[in-house]
Amino acid sequence: MSVKVESLQAWQRQVEKNLSREMDAFVVSQGARSDGEIAIQNDFFAALNLSDFKVSAIGSRHLERDE
Repeated sequence: MSVKVESLQAWQRQVEKNLSREMDAFVVSQGARSDGEIAIQNDFFAALNLSDFKVSAIGSRHLERDE
């Protein structure tokens, strides 16, 4: 089984980002989505369930527990 590894040059990534931004602007201009909906769609952390996330320590200092 071989694994396909892809890498992008900086200019390729910039072209990809610009196309994505242009598509987002077009979708908003057509009224298909709002700016807020596009922001949520493009949010890096959207796939994470942060509602259960709690900080238990900062460095070696443990924080108080909520019990």
